[in-house]
Amino acid sequence: MNTTQEQNKDNQIEQIEKKVKIEKPKKADFRMHAHVNPLNETLFPYPLNYNQVDWSLHYPKRFGKDPLKLYLNTLEYPISYDDQVNPENSKSIVDFLDIGCGFGGLCFALSENYPDKHTFGMEIRGKVVNYVGEKIRALRNEGQAHNVSVIRTNTMRHLPQYFRKNSLEKIFICFPDPHFKKKNYRRRIVNPGLLSEYAYLLKPSGRIYCITDVEELHNWHVLHLEKHKMFKRIQDVEQDSAAKLIWNSTEEGQKVERNKGSKFIIVCEKV
Repeated sequence: MNTTQEQNKDNQIEQIEKKVKIEKPKKADFRMHAHVNPLNETLFPYPLNYNQVDWSLHYPKRFGKDPLKLYLNTLEYPISYDDQVNPENSKSIVDFLDIGCGFGGLCFALSENYPDKHTFGMEIRGKVVNYVGEKIRALRNEGQAHNVSVIRTNTMRHLPQYFRKNSLEKIFICFPDPHFKKKNYRRRIVNPGLLSEYAYLLKPSGRIYCITDVEELHNWHVLHLEKHKMFKRIQDVEQDSAAKLIWNSTEEGQKVERNKGSKFIIVCEKV
């Protein structure tokens, strides 16, 4: 495709974006229970493997498609999966992954601060995912957020079915459910088995970020990350711009700030 054709396609996309008026959603309309048992059976669609994920449905502008049409015709997340995906569209272009993205505060902050990177949020709560999806549609209507998307899934069960080995630059885990009872430790999103999955998906020198307002859970994060042979702890966290973003970008982080609570962070790099 020559430069003129590319410019014409960009102009067509801009004209389409201006034709549709989409209101930003209100959080009050999408509230639901804060916690979901991730060990329950998955009752919504998920891919059998990463070849069934069509990334052009999540980042249509990146693939030269109408950035609004696909989202306007998708009232629920996630999008269905099949074996007919164009192989070019199934190659993951995601750079940053936010596990348990909640209402998407960090996703949108990453989208704005890293315009050349693709951010993807994963969340198990359906209403919350739909809120983020509606906000993405509204922002895309204003010419923003073309590099961010979201899906409803259970990362504890299905994460490797979405991404290829050594494909992600950063993984974020912000204010996860602490699961205080010892019998529920197996539900924690940071544990030896899942850390191995995260390491498998991260690129060499890729980073994982964990932040919480619960010191006991932070100690758990430190214990398991420092013990894991595929990670080394980063000491100069203040030099990491992404670490600065997770401090106050999420709804939970802002709530802790309002209540003058403490926050604990650990950043590790894949070795």
